[in-house]
Amino acid sequence: MNSFARALLSSLARRALAPGALFGLLLSACSSTHQVSAQSGLDVHTFTHDSINTHLLVAKGAMVMVDPGYEKNAPALEQDLRDAGLDPALVKTIVLTHGHADHAGAARHFQSRFQARVVAGQGDEGMLSTGKNEPLCPTGFLGRWRHAEDEGATYTPFHADIAVTEPLDLASISGVPGRIVPLPGHTRGSLVVLAGDAAFVGDLFRGSLVGSGAETHLFMCDVEGNKRDIARLLGELGPGAKRFFVGHFGPVAREDVADFFEVPPRE
Repeated sequence: MNSFARALLSSLARRALAPGALFGLLLSACSSTHQVSAQSGLDVHTFTHDSINTHLLVAKGAMVMVDPGYEKNAPALEQDLRDAGLDPALVKTIVLTHGHADHAGAARHFQSRFQARVVAGQGDEGMLSTGKNEPLCPTGFLGRWRHAEDEGATYTPFHADIAVTEPLDLASISGVPGRIVPLPGHTRGSLVVLAGDAAFVGDLFRGSLVGSGAETHLFMCDVEGNKRDIARLLGELGPGAKRFFVGHFGPVAREDVADFFEVPPRE
C-alpha cells in the first residue's frame, strides 16, 4: 500500500466511512485504471497510477499527452497505451501542466524513446533542469501527511522543447484543436489546456475523495490567489469549458467547480 493510500485510510476512517466505500477508494488509490470520455469531437483516455491522472487527447488521428506522471511509472504507462490499442510512438506532443515530479517525471522517457516534444511553462524550467520539486505548502491533513515525501520526490532532469510564456495554439504543434494557456499559481509555470468543452488543469484543484465534486489541492501556497485563478479560468479563459480533467481524482463538472470555489455565474 503506498503512502497516499495509508493517508487516505486514516483520513476517511476519521469520517467513519462505510467499510465497503473505504475499500473501494483504497483500491482506486493503489491500482492502475483506464477510463475513456468523449468530449465534443475529442476522445480523452485517462490512465491513473499512484493516484496521478495522465490524460491522452485523441482527435483526428493526432494525440497529445498531458502529465505523464512519475518517472518510475513510465514503462507501465507506455504499456497501458499499447493495451488500449494506442501506439505510444504516435504521441508527439506532451504538455506538462507543471513541473512537479508526480506530473512531469515520466516525460523524459517519451521524449528520448519516441522523440515526443515536451511543452512546459517557462517558469518551471528550474524544476525540470534539476529534477527537484520547489517547496510545497500543505492545505490540510493529507497534505501535511504527505509533505516530506512529496516535496522530496525527484526525477532525472531534462529540458522542455517548447517553453510557454503566452497562450499557444495546440493544433499548430500537435494537430489536436485547442489552446495552451499559462496560469501561474500552483507553480510559476503552471499551464492549462483547453480543448473543445474540456479543460485539463493539473493541480489547479483536485477532485473529491468521495463523490464527484471539486476541492482545493493538497498543496497550494496562495489559497486566495488560487480561488482568483479558478474564477478567471471559468470566466475569461475557459468560458465554454464544461468538464475539468484534474491531476488527482475527478473529472469535475463546471457547476461543481463553481459551487465549491464560490464562483458566481457569468452575466
